Amino acid sequence: ATKWNGTCNTIILRNSLRIHKIMTAITSNLSRRSAPSSAKVEGNNVIKKRKIIGDSIVQRSVQSALDIHLTLRWWIILSTIAIINIGLWSYSCYLILYNNRRGEGNADGASPSSNDNVNDHPYQRYHLFLSGVYVFVCAYRSFLPRIDLERYCLFDTRLSSIFLGRLAATIAEVAFAAQITLFLYHIGEVHDHVWTQRLALCLVPAIFTAQCFCWCGVVTLNHLYHAIEESIWAVSAFFISGAMGSLAYYQPESQHVGIVGMAMCMVFFVFMVTVDVPMYVKRWREGQQYMMKMRMSKDDEGKKKHMMYMNSFEGSIDAMERRVVTKSWHVWKEETVWLTMYFSTAVWLSLLLVHKSVQHW
Repeated sequence: ATKWNGTCNTIILRNSLRIHKIMTAITSNLSRRSAPSSAKVEGNNVIKKRKIIGDSIVQRSVQSALDIHLTLRWWIILSTIAIINIGLWSYSCYLILYNNRRGEGNADGASPSSNDNVNDHPYQRYHLFLSGVYVFVCAYRSFLPRIDLERYCLFDTRLSSIFLGRLAATIAEVAFAAQITLFLYHIGEVHDHVWTQRLALCLVPAIFTAQCFCWCGVVTLNHLYHAIEESIWAVSAFFISGAMGSLAYYQPESQHVGIVGMAMCMVFFVFMVTVDVPMYVKRWREGQQYMMKMRMSKDDEGKKKHMMYMNSFEGSIDAMERRVVTKSWHVWKEETVWLTMYFSTAVWLSLLLVHKSVQHW
C-alpha cells in the first residue's frame, strides 16, 4: 500500500508538472499573440493622430492658397481697371488735341462751328492735365496697392514704399479737388451763381488740409488723423451736394445736372459717414486699447514699454523703409471696397469732367 501510494504521488506530481508546463506554454503563446494586437492598436492611434495633423495642415494650406487666390484676383481686377482708365484718358487726349488742331486749321473761317466747339470751354485743357495726373497715380496705386499705417503692401519692391505712394496720392487728390473746383466755378460763372463759386474756391484748401492730417497719420501711425481726413472729405461732399441742389432749384435749365450731382455727393457722404470714417475710428480705438495694455505691462527692469505711436522723424523713416509684404485676403478684405470704388468710380468721374466740361451746363 505504501509503495502504491508513493507511485500514485509520483504520477500525480509528474502530471502536475506537465500540466504546469502546458499552461505556461499556452499562457506564453497567448501573451505573444496579444502583444501584436496591442501594438497594432497603438499603431492605429498613431496613424489616426498623424492623419488628423495632416488633414489640418492640408486645410491650412488650402485656406492659405484660397486667400492668396482671392487677393490676386482682386489685384487683377484693379490692374485691369487701371489699364482701361489709361486707355480712356489717352483717347480723350487724342480727341481734344485733334479737335484743337482742326479748329486752329479752320481759324480762317472755313468751318467756324468746329472752332466754336474747341473754344466752348476755357478750362478743358486744365481738366485734361489734372485728370491725367489722377488717372496715372491711381493706376500706379492699383498696380502696387498698399495700406499706409500698417505698412502692408502686395509686392516687395521699392516702388511699394509707403512714403512714395502717399506722396503720389497727395498730388493726385489735390489735382482731383482742383478739377471739381474748376467744374463748380464754371457752373457758377455760367449761371451767375456766386455761392457755388465761393464754395469752389474753398475746396482745394480744405482737401490740402485733409492731406496734412493724412500725413500726420502716416508718420505717427495714429488712425485718428485718417478719420479726420475722411471727415473733411465727407463735409466737402455735403457742401458740394448743397451747391448742386441749389443750382437745380434756382436754375431750372440745369435741374438734371444739379439733381445728379447732388445724388452722387450724398451717396459719397453716406458711404464716408457709415463705412470709411467708422473704420478708422474703430482702428484708433483698438490702438488706444493696445497702448493701455502696453502702459500697464512692464519689462524686467520695471520700466514702461515704449509707446506705439512715432514722432514725425521716426515715422517718416519708417514709412520710407519698412514694408510688410502679405497676400492674405484677411488683411486686404476690409480695404477692397473703398480701394475699388476709389480707383474706378472716382477716376471715371474725373474723365467725365474732361468731356462734360465743354458744355454750358
